[in-house]
Amino acid sequence: MKKIIRHRDVLFSTLSEITSLIVAGHDKRMIFRRVLDCASRVLEAEKVHLFELEGNQIVRYTRDHQSGDAEPKVELLQETAGRLGWMIKETESDPFTPGRELGLDVPMLADSLGDETANRVIISAPLVAKRSMFGLLIAIHRDGAMYRPDDIQLLTLLANQAAIAVENALLYQKLEKEAITDALTQVYNYRFLMSSLEGEIKRARRFKQTFSFVMLDVDNLKSYNDRHGHLSGSQVLREVAGIIKTNCREIDFVSKYGGDEFGVLLPQTKFGGAEKVTQRIIDAVRDHKFDGKRKRLITCSAGISSFPRDGQTAQEIIDAADKALYQAKRTGKNNVVTTESLIEEMA
Repeated sequence: MKKIIRHRDVLFSTLSEITSLIVAGHDKRMIFRRVLDCASRVLEAEKVHLFELEGNQIVRYTRDHQSGDAEPKVELLQETAGRLGWMIKETESDPFTPGRELGLDVPMLADSLGDETANRVIISAPLVAKRSMFGLLIAIHRDGAMYRPDDIQLLTLLANQAAIAVENALLYQKLEKEAITDALTQVYNYRFLMSSLEGEIKRARRFKQTFSFVMLDVDNLKSYNDRHGHLSGSQVLREVAGIIKTNCREIDFVSKYGGDEFGVLLPQTKFGGAEKVTQRIIDAVRDHKFDGKRKRLITCSAGISSFPRDGQTAQEIIDAADKALYQAKRTGKNNVVTTESLIEEMA
């Protein structure tokens, strides 16, 4: 009786903690760790595995009763038709089959799993929320003992909580992305641009580095909208955003600045490198067939500033690039002007 009460206390404590973590939007791995801990203790399992579907991979979390490790072992397994089929089969099969093998393609999941299943009792429960399968929770009993039907209910309850955790984590990531992303172009928004600029200024100042900032404007977009309609104009902005991203590095920040303007932050980049990148973008936009047939329907102009030469604040860097952009528009459009060349002209 004392053992049952102790296990019940562990279960209630775990579920309460998991619920709090889910509401707070914490890292799902923290929640998975608590699920594995609880299943291992209450079910007295030799090993507990949690298989999670993540993109094109399967992440396997393992809590080994005998290892004594504080953290579960985490492994990445490449998703294949066989592995995915195995998980689906486990999801659809009878969860309480004493002495049964795990099923097809066990060696593909882990070298040790085949030996683990010999003379063992295995129960499993799917991680399912709103009809989406996120993974599988498996408990392997030690010492050849038997599981009870209420053990399966417990494992299912824990699997459900883990599935909710995954769903909540995905929702949290989606909301987080929407908060910093421009809805039309799917590049970063103005708010994130300013935050990134301020952060890059602090970093560049600390390590005595430079960076460049590009202000890029779509030439004559209003005229294009008048001729082709605003929906076509919106499509132009989406395609221009894609062209900019394609021609930038992964460490660069591409953002929507205004109606037809984009801001591009180029970390650790001097004027020479920034001008090459920007010219490549300008040429790619000019040669792009926005209607699928003709080139030169749309062009862009750009102005480039640099830290620390053009300012010490985000707004000063933006204003300097904007002045260079104004000069690029004034002198014929479809070209690039740097603040360095502006100073040379004034001299």
